[in-house]
Amino acid sequence: MKIAAVYSIYNEEDYIEYSIRSIYDFVDKIVISLGQAPYIAYNPKARQTVTERDRTKEIVQRLAHKDNKFHIIEGLWSSETEHRNAGMKYCLENDFDYYLLIDADEVYRKDHLQAVSKRIAANPQVGTFVIRCPIFWRSFKYRIPPQRIAWCPRRIFKITRKRNILGIKLPYDCRFIGENKTNSLGEVMHIPPEEAVFYHFSYAKTPKVMKEKLSTFSHAHEILDGWYDNVWSRWSPNSDMRNIHPTEPTKFPAAEYREPDDLPEVMKSHPYYNMEVIE
Repeated sequence: MKIAAVYSIYNEEDYIEYSIRSIYDFVDKIVISLGQAPYIAYNPKARQTVTERDRTKEIVQRLAHKDNKFHIIEGLWSSETEHRNAGMKYCLENDFDYYLLIDADEVYRKDHLQAVSKRIAANPQVGTFVIRCPIFWRSFKYRIPPQRIAWCPRRIFKITRKRNILGIKLPYDCRFIGENKTNSLGEVMHIPPEEAVFYHFSYAKTPKVMKEKLSTFSHAHEILDGWYDNVWSRWSPNSDMRNIHPTEPTKFPAAEYREPDDLPEVMKSHPYYNMEVIE
């Protein structure tokens, strides 16, 4: 059972090293697909407004130096789906059995990964594993818990190369058909949150980085007018604010306070760990 963790990233210096360290022992290969510029499928002007590259490439190259567990791909992709398929192509060509979709701001606990590994081994008929997540909001101390989020992230995909039709094995084009969805054959299994989650820091960013995210990510064209000024900027000190999601407000009913003592051990040395609000 060979598993590749695949990152499709651009300007992710805040969390990429922590994410990699959290999953290093779980996977056989770490594929890092480094974008040379932002996507333009969701905002045609993204490459005009975001031109500065951060330290992501430097961090990745340092981690990968003389470590054959890493494989780095550099390129220019217009959309997240196109970017993810570059990693899938590598996995197909190098005989990996499973593709772990992981973003640079997603971090796992070792005990949760052990539970995930047991699930995969015990369920070879499953084509897609769903792993839920708490989403952190402007701090490591505020989060939207998984039970309050309708989103069911598909995170592990079985890589299918052949399909059986009337007893004949025919080639199968396994690929991403959306930002977070493949056409992998087999059933979909939801791993219970009490067994395993990942910790998602997509909204635990500085104001500068958040502005860049809003103009480049796959929902850039859906952001509600005034969301950054009226919700993001005003949330602190109004931490009881409700309906705070940037495209469909009710998707994030509220950010709840919780001490971060359950976080993966690797995150406890992060410079944001003790901040009340990341600025």
